[in-house]
This record gives sequence, structure tokens and C-alpha cells, in this order.
Amino acid sequence: MKKLFGIFVLSALLALNAFAQQTHEEGDGHDHSEDGKTSGKQARGESKTDYLWRMSDEAFHAGDYERAIGYHKEIVAIDPHDIESYSNAAWLMWSADLHDEALAHIERGLKANENNWQMWAAAGVQYDLQKPKMPALNEKSKIAYQRAVELLPKNADKKETQMLRRRLAHAAQKADDLELSVATWRALVADFPDEYVNKNNLQRVEKLLAEKQAEKKKVAMLPIVIGGASAAFIALLGASFRHRKLRAAQQTKSQTTSAA
Repeated sequence: MKKLFGIFVLSALLALNAFAQQTHEEGDGHDHSEDGKTSGKQARGESKTDYLWRMSDEAFHAGDYERAIGYHKEIVAIDPHDIESYSNAAWLMWSADLHDEALAHIERGLKANENNWQMWAAAGVQYDLQKPKMPALNEKSKIAYQRAVELLPKNADKKETQMLRRRLAHAAQKADDLELSVATWRALVADFPDEYVNKNNLQRVEKLLAEKQAEKKKVAMLPIVIGGASAAFIALLGASFRHRKLRAAQQTKSQTTSAA
């Protein structure tokens, strides 16, 4: 299930509800068979974590998210490196409107697994879930996906990790880091030249970056334009003042001549 979980995290945003408890299935390293097991009791030969996973499955399917979350908390207390448990629990917390608790749980997972790409990917998914109500998470989402990509194994299958890299590109755009977004899409186009999704997104974000750079250049030129206009205005005022002064002197001279 570890490999499946990795693939699953990469496509999580396409089917968010798939991140729930039902993703924990046979073949994931835990024994889910019911043979010789009594619900609510730890079976002979069944490990504590297998028992807790089985109970959390039952609680989830019964719609008892609170109890399922409790079992997951016990699981990571025993095995703080069970990434799937962190991600499932955080999804359940989010589903139960326990948003702050979900974020805190993910942060604990990151602290215990700071060099695990799957943990960072799971964090990115959770941040994406909560971004609509907490825009400040845009930056954290970008950082999480960026860290996940950086930590990918060197022998990782590029096709399996394509979705993660796409999530990074989108997250970077949301965080207004268009340079990173463009760089990520360009790398994807290079790796997958026949994927039109990557090409279309690259063209779209390149256009946004060009517009941003043009606007930035325009703003940078503003002080020069204003400075030039100010200098011209000051020069005009000076010329006007000199003209009035000369005219006043001529009038005084004229009046003096007339009096004489």
C-alpha cells in the first residue's frame, strides 16, 4: 500500500473524498482479514497497530469519525512514521470541521517525518483543502509540494509523480510565484512532450508572468516619469518667477524715469 498511497496522494485533489479511511485496504502492510477476529477485541497474533487500523476502519464505515480519529491518534503514538494514518486522520478532522486540529495533526506528522516526501505531499493536500477559507495557506501549500518534489527518490517513476509536480505548479501560481510555476510546467513539458495539459498550462502561466513583468516595469518607470514631470514643472515655475522679477524691475525703472 505504500506505493499505492504515494500514487494516491498525487491524485488526491482529483478525488478528495478518496483520501478517507477506505483507502486503507488489503496489501497495505496491515492485516484486514476478519478470520478469527472479534470486533472490538484484539485478535491473537494481531499487532496493536493492525488492531487499531481495523477498528478505525469499522468506525469510519459506521460514520463515527470522532472514534476513527481517536484510533488514528493512537496509531501514530505507537508508530509516528505511519504517514497514511496522519493523512487519513487529517482528512477526517477536516471533514468534521476540525480545521485547526487537522492542521496541527499534519504539522506533527511533518515534525516526525521531515524528510519523507509522502508526508509533505499529504500536507500539501491538507493545505489545499483549507486554502479557500485560509488564503494564508497558499504559501505553505507551495512549500509543501516543493519539498515533496525535492525529496522524491532519484529512481521515482516520472509518470507516477507527474500529478505531484502539477500540484506544485498550481500551488506556486496561487502563491503568486509565477517564476516557479513556469519553471515547473516547462520541466513537465520537457518530460512529457505529448501531454497537452502541461503545454496548455505552460502557455497560460507564461502569459500571466509576461503581464506581471510588464506591469512591474511600468510601475518601476513611474518614479522616473513623475521625477521628469516634477523637474519640468519646477523649471517652468523658475522661469515664470524670473519673468515676473524682470518685469517688475522694468516697471520700477520706467516709473523712476517718468518721475525724473
